[in-house]
Amino acid sequence: MPPKLLFIYIHPSSFVREDIRLLEEAYEVVSFGFWSAKKPGPFEFMWLFCKQLLWLLRELPGAVGVYGWFVDYHMALPVAAARCFRKPALAVVGGFDAVSLPSLGHGVALSGWRRRIARMVFRRVDALLPVSSSLVRSKNRFSEGPEEREYGLRMLAPDTPAAVHVVPTGYDPGAWPAGPDERAPVVGTVGFVDEGRTFRVKGIDLFFDAARLMPDVRFRVVGVRNRETIAARYDLPPNVEMIPPVPREQLPAQYHEMSVYAQLSRAEGLPNVLCEAMLCGCVPVGSRVFGIPEGIGEAGFLVDEPDAYVVCEAIRAALRAADPALRAAARARIERLFHRDRRRERLLTILAELTGGRHVR
Repeated sequence: MPPKLLFIYIHPSSFVREDIRLLEEAYEVVSFGFWSAKKPGPFEFMWLFCKQLLWLLRELPGAVGVYGWFVDYHMALPVAAARCFRKPALAVVGGFDAVSLPSLGHGVALSGWRRRIARMVFRRVDALLPVSSSLVRSKNRFSEGPEEREYGLRMLAPDTPAAVHVVPTGYDPGAWPAGPDERAPVVGTVGFVDEGRTFRVKGIDLFFDAARLMPDVRFRVVGVRNRETIAARYDLPPNVEMIPPVPREQLPAQYHEMSVYAQLSRAEGLPNVLCEAMLCGCVPVGSRVFGIPEGIGEAGFLVDEPDAYVVCEAIRAALRAADPALRAAARARIERLFHRDRRRERLLTILAELTGGRHVR
């Protein structure tokens, strides 16, 4: 019988589901989703906290530890309970929990009560697992320019005694086939966009601005929930196609129709969609923000400032350079540095060290 590991999350995102599948290779994973179908109010929050507490009292005594995605309110009780039961607790730092961007309304530290809870979790957790080294400490002027600012968990919680292990998200190349070498000059991006804050955080406004300056090129956004509202509010350029969210298994077909993939986010960890697009042979263009440069490396083009003309220059350069060799280099970089097996190996090793268990291969 494999040891039991408690897994805590807010939303069942693709990276959450992938980690559950990965950890199930060595553990009996028992998960708790601290979420509801609609935005929770005070009573819904209280109900979720009570439900989580009862679940912890039932499951934690027989578990070897607690593992959670993101440092936020959903980890407060699990980390406190783990301390009481003398069980190790680990938290993945994914991006939102390591930044504070007032102009975008983005970051766990912007809310007073959530900032206090996050700092408590940072101080009491045994290990922090940021998906990018930039989420430990980094600077950029793309997010809230024009001056360079410092970000990262060391800024939000400088006194945390937790061990910090950078463990990038991992990808299965077999699930993301390379696709054709020859492609139409389509520039694409993927991101779930449903309101103004997300629109700016994901850099879709810059994507639209670049499209206006490049009327001869087709642009595509995949993942727009409120297409009519977004089109009316942001004056949709005629050369931009907006597609609603598609099932994950249909994303490779979307990537294969893009020659260049643009990730112009003002805040990100290590974007799944960027790495998936590169595996599928897209030439990447990205903002120099947090984990995006780590993903792209020398296999694409980086943008240093949120200026539409600078973005256009990078996209034009990527379209000119988009040949089979560069597509292969983009795929090879993700295969080499961010393979699913690398994340599996690191996570299972860290968990084994903390729980005193045997590392299962």
